[in-house]
Amino acid sequence: MNMAETLVSVKKTSSSAGRPKGKKHYVILFRWEDVKTFEKDTDGITVTAFAFAEGKKPIAVYGTSSTIKSWDTLTGSADAKGYLHHTAWESPGDTKEMAICRNTLVNEDLGSIVINCGTEDAKIAGTPCTPLVFSSDEGQDDKEACKNTIELASEIPSSPLGRIPLNLIPKTEDPDIDGYLGLTAAAAASLEEGV
Repeated sequence: MNMAETLVSVKKTSSSAGRPKGKKHYVILFRWEDVKTFEKDTDGITVTAFAFAEGKKPIAVYGTSSTIKSWDTLTGSADAKGYLHHTAWESPGDTKEMAICRNTLVNEDLGSIVINCGTEDAKIAGTPCTPLVFSSDEGQDDKEACKNTIELASEIPSSPLGRIPLNLIPKTEDPDIDGYLGLTAAAAASLEEGV
């Protein structure tokens, strides 16, 4: 029997375990075709290796912290149940750069990473064979708000959302965002070494 089939008790972690968690203000996005290495532990959840092909990097898209969410939903019939992955957020404003980003990614097979404040790992949604795609993208520019509301979702069920240690997340193209997100030199080294 492998680790994924072994039953494990789940204890209450704290008296405030259900309290909402603040999110870092960026959603990390990447194309699965740019990923060279993606491996999970036998638990099917923990990412143990993650590296991009030479010259490829993830990007980070600003989102209002209180709107950023990444979750999974159970779907399927008897003996075929699995989890669909979702990531959603609102980005304030309506810049040309945001329009270009949306237009470039709208038909791509994507992955996303959302980082909670004060944690050592992050949630990673999508896999190479069960990627995220745009499921909703709505712009608003009226008397109430100027923003884009985006939701990505997988179309094929898989395991629950993965967890990736912060030191495995490669840096984006922006050093200021990398510093804010806590993407370290160790992550850059793993990118260069192909670990």
